[in-house]
Amino acid sequence: MCLQNIKYLLIAICVALVLGLSSNPAQAETDIFVELSKETRSEVTIAVPGFMPLAGEADEDLAEKTRSILENDLGLFELFVLVKRNAYSGIEGEIQSGRLNYAAWSGLGVQWLIKGQYQKSISGEKYKFVFRLYDVVNEQFLLGKRYQGKKSYMRKIMHRFADEVMEQLTGKRGVAETRLAFLSPTPEGKEMYAVDFDGANVKKLTNEQSIILSPDWSPDGRSIVYTSYQDHNPDLILLNASGSGRRPLLKLPGINSAPAWSPDGTKISLVLSKDSNSEIYVLNRWRKLIRLTRHFNIDTSPTWSPDGKRIAFTSDRSGTGRPQIYIMDAEIGDRAGVMRITFQSRYNDNPAWSPVGDKIAYTSMVKGKFQIKIYNPETRETTDVTTGPGNKEEPTWSPDGLFLAYRVTRGRSSAIHIKRVGGRKSRQLTFLSKGGVSPTWSPYPKK
Repeated sequence: MCLQNIKYLLIAICVALVLGLSSNPAQAETDIFVELSKETRSEVTIAVPGFMPLAGEADEDLAEKTRSILENDLGLFELFVLVKRNAYSGIEGEIQSGRLNYAAWSGLGVQWLIKGQYQKSISGEKYKFVFRLYDVVNEQFLLGKRYQGKKSYMRKIMHRFADEVMEQLTGKRGVAETRLAFLSPTPEGKEMYAVDFDGANVKKLTNEQSIILSPDWSPDGRSIVYTSYQDHNPDLILLNASGSGRRPLLKLPGINSAPAWSPDGTKISLVLSKDSNSEIYVLNRWRKLIRLTRHFNIDTSPTWSPDGKRIAFTSDRSGTGRPQIYIMDAEIGDRAGVMRITFQSRYNDNPAWSPVGDKIAYTSMVKGKFQIKIYNPETRETTDVTTGPGNKEEPTWSPDGLFLAYRVTRGRSSAIHIKRVGGRKSRQLTFLSKGGVSPTWSPYPKK
């Protein structure tokens, strides 16, 4: 039996068991701009020479490590082509003087150039970084940034500047500084972890020693909501994004699952079984529950449109016993009618609405395998995101709407992968020995 069918069977079994056991219910203009809606796009050739000391003692080891982090971030955006350092070794030193030989760099095919400088504090506890970004083709200074922090913040500083460079190119802030939370199996169930966009800095967030499901990162980045069986009931739990401050949010008898934050962070849609069936509700800031679906079939997996006016969800209400994806009004629910959006497969689930609003990603059965597809609510067209062997499920969007993360399962092995929408390749993000499932992407951190 496939994993998705097991999921629906478990929901039905849980409903039956619970009901049986409980009686209580400056930027300068540039000629280079990337149109991100097109698969065919320009790429900017960029050089990141070695970081030079502003003053004082040099720290070559730190300089090279931080430069590598920045260079790697830019490469992961898939919109930059990094020039190999040996290609410009003969002119790298002249950048320190502040007088750029634009013609020399242009002759090497460089379009953009980053000048990085650093300085260690007298105490040795803090570092200052100064970055300048140049448009070699048009001989323009594009961007200047200055950062300061402890050595432990060096990765964060590199991510921050990489995101600034991305914003200069596309008009959208990059996602190098974001993180993804995900679950990894344990002998007792699952635990939650978080990881940087580049796959580094993996941190364990929970110690449930039980089954946990469906994490969702809050829009302000402070919390993650999920379902936990730790107290022998699928309860709704709220956790600080740091892994501290675990607290129950909802403990109704039966299922309290599939939570999804509203875009403004004031409400959570979720699935409850307190009414003898799996139905979608909204929990508002006053802990008041508002019922949205009233159907005898299973309704689950809600996801909000970015304007907060609509909710896409999964239901087998078509009468075939095969889940499909529908859209309903976020206030009135299915009493105002629903719109079915999937017809090309007998099994569709895990809808995830893009933060931009123009796409809904979801899991679809294709020739016996699960793949990720995208539905456009405006054109009502569907496109493939993934193909090939293995199962790809549980999509989650980056906050800029340019990347998708999802679970890839091959045999007994699972991991979280990331793919740029419209790109040709995916990148494995997690490498835990027990695998990775159920990713949720953080919002942008506050500057």
